[in-house]
Amino acid sequence: MKTILGLLFTVLVLASAGARADFYIGAGAYGTSVDEDGFEDSDVAPAVFLGWRPIELVGVELGYYDFGKFESQGSSLDANAVTLAGLLSMELGPVGVYAKAGVSNTSYKFSEVGNNFKDDSTDPFGGVGLTVDLIDKLYLYGEYLHFANDDAAVDVYGLGLRYSF
Repeated sequence: MKTILGLLFTVLVLASAGARADFYIGAGAYGTSVDEDGFEDSDVAPAVFLGWRPIELVGVELGYYDFGKFESQGSSLDANAVTLAGLLSMELGPVGVYAKAGVSNTSYKFSEVGNNFKDDSTDPFGGVGLTVDLIDKLYLYGEYLHFANDDAAVDVYGLGLRYSF
């Protein structure tokens, strides 16, 4: 019964997509910071994403976030993430707010003198954001996201542009 209800809900959502299906692409610059076991540094790095909002309040997004390279006391950490997230959003005139949550496939490369290792993991992530409608389908956005696994936690603050088509 749950499977049937889930399929029915999916069909209803997809059927309503014809009324206002909204695809979008975006890119931005993100200030990233890591603070883990005395390893503390920050960097600025790019991010890109592609999303789909079948209805105004709900969306799904695929993204790539380069966290940059962090250095501390002779060690370095290079990290990035590929994400799949759900969005809940509300638009109040030209301004919109949203919450984003999903999973990230995060890759960490850690190096120190004589010791290198790589860790790939799939972990939850989430955050919040704000959009401002600049012109018809072009938006300025700002967001905060938090990525964490057993090895490190990365906070990112981004500013960029999103275009709907």
